[in-house]
Amino acid sequence: MKSYLPRAARNYLEQLRRALDFLSEQERKQVLEQTSEEILRLPDGGRRKRELINLLGEPATRARKFERTEPEDLEVRSGKHFLTRILAWPIFALALMTVIVVLFAPPQQALIGTGGIDQYLSSGNGWLSGLEEAIGSQLIWLAFIPVVFSLLPLWLNGAFGMVLQVLGAVAMTAVCLGGGILSLYFIPVTLLLWAQVFTPLLMMRGSMARPGPAWLATAAVLLIAAIALATYQGLAHFAGAAWLVLAPAVLLAVLAALLPTRWKAAHIALVVAGLLVMVAGAIAALPSTFNAVLLWPWLAGGVSFAVGHLAVAAGMWHDRARKLLALF
Repeated sequence: MKSYLPRAARNYLEQLRRALDFLSEQERKQVLEQTSEEILRLPDGGRRKRELINLLGEPATRARKFERTEPEDLEVRSGKHFLTRILAWPIFALALMTVIVVLFAPPQQALIGTGGIDQYLSSGNGWLSGLEEAIGSQLIWLAFIPVVFSLLPLWLNGAFGMVLQVLGAVAMTAVCLGGGILSLYFIPVTLLLWAQVFTPLLMMRGSMARPGPAWLATAAVLLIAAIALATYQGLAHFAGAAWLVLAPAVLLAVLAALLPTRWKAAHIALVVAGLLVMVAGAIAALPSTFNAVLLWPWLAGGVSFAVGHLAVAAGMWHDRARKLLALF
């Protein structure tokens, strides 16, 4: 085939052959044959050097496309950092939203009754209320713990970074168990902080590791149960039409039920729907609208956001691992 090519094409192939000296003879032959076929399909059959370079690139540039990519260049060993990064920024964003809510949301303890689960939410229960009496408004600095600890793993690696991650998750767990309505606003971000600790460890057990059907089904059931509880409590304290609470709850439940399908679009939709429910709950909590209790849509939307994002992150890790393995 090579003898039928114009001189400009033969010169191009010779330069390409020399640039491919990092390949074996057989590999080099395959690349040259492939390039020859491409040249023959050009409008003028490769008679002009300028056209060859415009369409195929310089020989040295084209040769670099066939270089073997080493695992270090692909950052195969940085899988933990990859997972940490795709978890860290959403945690940071959710933590900031939680801070805004804690700082600026109107007091709502008076809107909550004293029966059933509501008794736990009264402002006088738990060590958190005792700490508030001791240090006053300085308690609000607790809200910034997840903001700081969500991003630390991006810069601190190794055992020290892991210790700090665990400390951040433990600290926020203690806040969640501190009692009172304020503490429960931190449940979604605390869930993500723990996920930031364990997800890289679990997902990197194998090159293609991802949550199995049993894990996804369990997550779906627990999420639907959490949505149902928040919906029941939300309806008990909502002055508007019931469908304004039931419609988003049904949407979240349907998307949660789709978790085991590993359908990426459904996972992304669960993340978006969770955020929208949180925003809608904040609007409904305004005195100028329904003066509703923000906690319940915050929990339903926040936990949905957390679980949905974990599903998205698992899918991204699986896709990344599959693409890397395809190169070898």
